[in-house]
Amino acid sequence: MGREQGRRGQVQRDTEWYRFLFEQAALAWLVVQPESWIPVEASEAAARLLQLPLEQLRSTPLPGFRRLYKLLQREAPGSHVRADVVLSLPDGRTQVVQAQAALASFRGTPYLWTLLLDAAHEQGWVERLVLTDKLALLGQLLVGIAHEIRNPLAAIQLNLHVVQNAVERDEAYRSSIEMALKGTQRIAELIETTLNFARPASQFVQRHNVHDILETVLKLLQMFLYRRNITIERHYADNVPPIYGDARQLQQVFVNLLTNAADAIEGQGTIALSTGQEEQEGRLYVVVHIADTGVGISPEDLAHIFEPFFTRKPHGTGLGLTIARRILLQHRGELLIESRPGHGTRCTVRLPAAEEIP
Repeated sequence: MGREQGRRGQVQRDTEWYRFLFEQAALAWLVVQPESWIPVEASEAAARLLQLPLEQLRSTPLPGFRRLYKLLQREAPGSHVRADVVLSLPDGRTQVVQAQAALASFRGTPYLWTLLLDAAHEQGWVERLVLTDKLALLGQLLVGIAHEIRNPLAAIQLNLHVVQNAVERDEAYRSSIEMALKGTQRIAELIETTLNFARPASQFVQRHNVHDILETVLKLLQMFLYRRNITIERHYADNVPPIYGDARQLQQVFVNLLTNAADAIEGQGTIALSTGQEEQEGRLYVVVHIADTGVGISPEDLAHIFEPFFTRKPHGTGLGLTIARRILLQHRGELLIESRPGHGTRCTVRLPAAEEIP
């Protein structure tokens, strides 16, 4: 008698446990009884999707599922179907969901096992896939255009240099030619940036001290930062291990992050550079933090900053952070950005220490 009660108690506990697992599942599923169209079981996710209390959902007829049932009757046993379903809910709402369903039989009674997908969510995924495809095609187009421009541009630059040498003593002509050469150089740089984005150049990897890379970048940006009235604060840690990487590409990363920080500062401001090392999952990393006193980034924009062509700058390309992140991924590193409106932005670059790279 005691053993029988013990077995019954265990069965009850198992039943409650499995019911809990099914109800708390992340997927929105229902088991619907044909004819009455009332869900006999459902998950909390399904109740949230339909915006109904779980107990109310289990007592609400949903005849919209009849369509799935009819579609399945035309299919072979064990088949699945997927279709949009219009559900009339008790509070007067009508909700369109996409559902995937199959027929299952338990002790001779058929049931419609249904997985719900939010139609709006699905449409969002479709739109993102379309956008990805468009960006891929645009990238191919940009590469073609860049190659077509680069050759005649080289000829223009060569001829301008010839003319510059011919009119060396004429200050008026010389000034005009120098302006034209600067313009062609700017175009050449944009072409190189576009090509690097679509097809990154091969790396020339060497052992480097990250402080040397940062100092080289600060020298390059010295006049740019001076004109912006921006102060650089250095907080370099001692005994930071070396890294392996392509110095030119890593300089490109830090130039981008520092110019972004400068652009975010209105009037006088500060950019703080700090370095250190940290261990994660048994691996040693060199860490660089770049913190500015700028206007910060809104949460809405922060979610999109790594998307190609996303920018709030009037003359920006929207490729800088995308390229920076790609370069760091190629170096087995990562780029993290934290920001709050009115509180500035903090960029963290994490790179494996040289001893940690096999």
